[in-house]
This record gives sequence, structure tokens and C-alpha cells, in this order.
Amino acid sequence: MDFSFSTEHEQLRETMRRHGREELAPLARAADDTESFPPALFRRWGELGVIGARYPAADGGSDMDKISDCIIREELSYVSQAFCSSFSAHSHLGIWPIWRAGTPEQKARFFRPAVDGKQVAGFGLSEPDGGSDIRTLKTRAKKVDGGWRLDGSKLYITNAPMADFLLVAARTAPELTNAAISLFIVALPNPGFRISKLEKEGIKGSETGLIYIEDAFVPDDCLLGGETGNYDVILDSLSENRVGVAASALGIARGAFDAALAYARERLVRGKPILQYQAVAHRLADMAAEIEAAKWMVYHGAWQVDRGTLTPALAAKVKLIASEAALRVSENAIRVFGGAGLMREYPVGRHHRDALVYIIGEGTSDIQRNLIAREFRET
Repeated sequence: MDFSFSTEHEQLRETMRRHGREELAPLARAADDTESFPPALFRRWGELGVIGARYPAADGGSDMDKISDCIIREELSYVSQAFCSSFSAHSHLGIWPIWRAGTPEQKARFFRPAVDGKQVAGFGLSEPDGGSDIRTLKTRAKKVDGGWRLDGSKLYITNAPMADFLLVAARTAPELTNAAISLFIVALPNPGFRISKLEKEGIKGSETGLIYIEDAFVPDDCLLGGETGNYDVILDSLSENRVGVAASALGIARGAFDAALAYARERLVRGKPILQYQAVAHRLADMAAEIEAAKWMVYHGAWQVDRGTLTPALAAKVKLIASEAALRVSENAIRVFGGAGLMREYPVGRHHRDALVYIIGEGTSDIQRNLIAREFRET
């Protein structure tokens, strides 16, 4: 791996840590308890320029690299993965395809306000029967005069209950071909969209929706890019985002570890901190080693994105390693706390519930293994 963090990277990390400490941490517990996202955060992130981290300044972005994007996500997730989940669904999945394939008019109407945090975006891809297989999606789009009629359903869609618009994947032909899968920009509310807010065990402060789509009209100028067939755009978006999700998992792991380490230094048993007991020290040592390994995987992946050499297999490796590490580290943090780890006054239970989401979300661990295995099966 041939990179080091620049002065700009370190300054960005300090800015995000201060933002997390002073502005996010006071909101995290209440967002989790009430299962509601503080909407003012999007405008704040727009002011900080972090929504536009991955986009050129000419398009309203902040012209940062992928390493910077991962720093942002890591530090957001260190405080609250729920906040970072909504950030990611908005800043990348919800608007990256518009930046990549949209017309100038679509970018002006949807992309620019979203970069500024004035509109909230989401990405309607997964379906009740589809899981991680994009080609099996059942939502259909039928051409009509002046636009399209959409019918189907979407499940586990982050930001859907509070979104101003959604990117919605739909099939424009019955054939299971790449060209038959398109993306539509759907401004909300839309009379054909019924959105129900879901109750979750993890990332509770990020609002997630189930969407029923019935005869929903979408005008021609909201077919992304003005042409059918966005399969490659979807795949590219998911691959890069897996590196970002891995950075989020790294932040979860660090948050859980730091909480456990602080507790181990303070908790006294038989007159001495439990950190002085070998069993606890060894558990923390294993956690620290896993975090260090995940860190280098994440930033190696980010470096490859910036070089234009990220492959789907490498993205899968990064996501697999980091998400599984976050799960183990957060569980071990609870073990260090003992009974206190089950109390909501401490964050480790929340970190663990959030980590569970990311061995499933953005492609399950077994899907990542399939992508990795495909690489050496085909050579």
C-alpha cells in the first residue's frame, strides 16, 4: 500500500471528530430511543461540505478523494452508525448515479440541492423477494404517454420515510438483461407511493421504509440520463459504496473499543482496574489487532478507488473483513463491560446492534464471499 494520510486528511479527521463530539454525540441516544433522525443534520453536513466530498467543485462538491470520504464515514460511525447510514444513503447511493448519468436539468433539480443538504435522497433497490440479486427485481416500469407507470415494492430503503426524492430501480422489459434495468428519479410525495416506516433493532436513529408502488406516474424527464439501462451505474455505485460501508464498520469498531478500554481503566475489581487482569487485557488486545487490520484494508480499498483500480472482488474483501471485525469487536466490548454492557447508558450495546446490520446490509457476508470466489473461479 503506497500512501500516507496527508495534512488535509488529518485536518478533515479533526474537524469530523469535533463535529461528532460537540454536535452528534448529544443527539445519538435520543435518536436511537425515539427511532427518528434529526433532519437538521443534512443541512449541517451541507454547510460542512461533507455531502459533496466525492464530487467535483464544478458540480457543487468539495472535490475530495475517497480516502477523505472514508475518514468522514469512519468518524460519523464512531459516534452513531445510524447517522452515517442516512448520510451514506443520501450522499452516495441517492445522488451518485444522478451525478454520473444524469442530464444537466436533472443535476440542477435534484443533485445540487441534495449536495447542499436542502433535499434528502434515498435509493430504492432492494425488494421483498430480491435480496442481493439485482437482476431478479420485480418492480416494473411501463411506457405511457409523457412518462412511465411504475408498479412493485421496495424494502429496507434508508431515508424513505423522510426523503424528498428517491432513485428507484425498475425493469423496463420482462427479459432478465442488464439493459432492462433502469433508474427513475421519483419526487416525493407521489400518489402512487405508500411508504411505511419500519421498526428495527439496529441503526434505529436512521429511518427505513417499506414502499408499495401502485400505478405511480414518473415523467420522461425523470428517467435517469434519458435512456434505459442503468445496470452498470448501479454496480459501480455499489462497489465503491462497499468501501465506504467498510469505513463505517471501522468507525463502529473503534467506538466500541474506546468505550471498552475507558471502562476497563475505571472499573475496579478487588481494588484494581480490570485492565490489569490478563483475560480482559487479552480481549482488548485482540480487538485492537482486528481494528488495525480492518483499518489498512479500508484505506487500501479507498486508495484503489482513487487510482481507478478497485475491483468488485477487492471491494467485497474490504467490506467482508471490516464488517465481521466490527461485529466481533463490538461483542467483545460488551463482554468487557459485563452486565453494564447491557445498560443503555453505555454505547456498546448500540454499537453491537448497529454492527449486526452490516453483515447483512449492502450485501451479506456470504454475497461478499461469492464475489471474492468468482475472481479465482474465473481465472
